[in-house]
Amino acid sequence: MPGASNAAALAAHLEALERALHDPVVRGDVARLAALLDADFSEIGSSGTCYGRAAALADIPAERSQVEIVSDDYAVTLLAPTVAQVRYRSWYVIDGVRQREVLRSSLWRLREDAWRVVFHQGTPTAP
Repeated sequence: MPGASNAAALAAHLEALERALHDPVVRGDVARLAALLDADFSEIGSSGTCYGRAAALADIPAERSQVEIVSDDYAVTLLAPTVAQVRYRSWYVIDGVRQREVLRSSLWRLREDAWRVVFHQGTPTAP
């Protein structure tokens, strides 16, 4: 079944891209980070604060050494041929202490033969 194989490959690719956004090396490299963020990128952070692309490119590299990001339970849904949703849960680990769980959702858009995240939202779970 070629369709299922392609869907699985796309899901694995998008999960890898999402996980790259958690990697301290990528988070600290503005050029690599910029390559993953769509020109129209925006985010509603788990704090409730809204960010645009410029703020993300300034803030994410500054926090890279302070946090480790652990994530699991990925689910990828193709919404249109060039738009996919990636959902998962994550935790920041700060000084070895696991922080509150956050449910996350990203919208990825295929443009110019590359997938880039166009929107991200983090919602803290109930304590």
